[in-house]
Amino acid sequence: MKTKVTLFLLFMSIGISTIAQNFDIILKTNGEEMEGTVKGIEEETISFIYKNETIVYKVKQSDIVKITFASGRVQFFNKFDQPGNSNDVSLEDHHNKVAVLPFAYIKDQQAGDQVMSNKIQTETFALLNKHRGGLTYLSVNDTNALLIKAGVTNNNIQGYTMGEICTILGVEYVIQGMVSVEKTTQQNINTYSETTKNKGNNKAYVDSNGHLIGDPLNNGKSQSYGSSISTKTQNYATSMTMNIFNDKGDNIFSQDHTSFWNTQDAYKITLKYLAKRMPLFKK
Repeated sequence: MKTKVTLFLLFMSIGISTIAQNFDIILKTNGEEMEGTVKGIEEETISFIYKNETIVYKVKQSDIVKITFASGRVQFFNKFDQPGNSNDVSLEDHHNKVAVLPFAYIKDQQAGDQVMSNKIQTETFALLNKHRGGLTYLSVNDTNALLIKAGVTNNNIQGYTMGEICTILGVEYVIQGMVSVEKTTQQNINTYSETTKNKGNNKAYVDSNGHLIGDPLNNGKSQSYGSSISTKTQNYATSMTMNIFNDKGDNIFSQDHTSFWNTQDAYKITLKYLAKRMPLFKK
C-alpha cells in the first residue's frame, strides 16, 4: 500500500495530469506521438485521424508501441526501438545494470523545481556508483536521454510498468525516489558584540602659553561599545522515500525516513542513511 501511495505522489509531483484527455494518443517505436482519434484496428494496421483533421491514415501495428485511448485504457503492441539493440533484450543484457530515475521533489506540498529533481538524481547516482561493487550504473545523462528517445515523458510515464522502464533503459534494476521538504518553524538568533577602546592617558593641561591641551573629560579609563544583531533562521522538515524495482516489475526494496536535521539540504544526510540500507549498496 505504501508503494502505491509513493508512486501516486511521484507522478503527481512531476506534473502528470489527472484530467481525462480528449484524444487518443499513439506512441510509435521511434518515440513519435500521434494525437487524434483511432477509427479502427485492422489485422496489421490502425486507422487514425489526426486531431482537427479529416483524412484517415493507416499506421502499421509493427510501428506502434501502445495506444492510450481517451477513455484512459492503454493497449500495447510492441517494444521500443533502441539504437544498437534488438527489440528482444535478454535478461543477460540486463544483468547487474542499474539506472537511477529522476527524483520526485515536493516542496511545501507542491511540485518542486525540475532542476532540483535532477540534482538529487545526480547526487544519488554519484553516491551509489561509489559503492557499486559488481554492478554497473547507467549514467544520469544516458538514463534521461533514453527515456526521452523512447517517448517517456512526465505526462505518459504512468502508462508504463517499472519492468517496461527497465527494458527501455536496458537495466535489471531501476531506483525511484521522492523527497519532500516543508517549512516549519522560524528560529530567532541574537548575537551581541562588544568593542573596548582604551582612551589612554590624555588628560588636559595648560601649556606655558596658556593654551588648553588634551581632553578635559578624559579620565584615562577605557570605554566599551556594544551592538546586538537579531536574525531569523527557517527550519525545514525533510522526508525521503526510496524504491528499487527489478526488470520483472517487482518492488524489491521500499523504505522511507524522516530527517532529524532541520536544514533545507537535510535530504543529503537522509539519502546516505537510506542508501546504506539498500541491497544494491556495497561497502
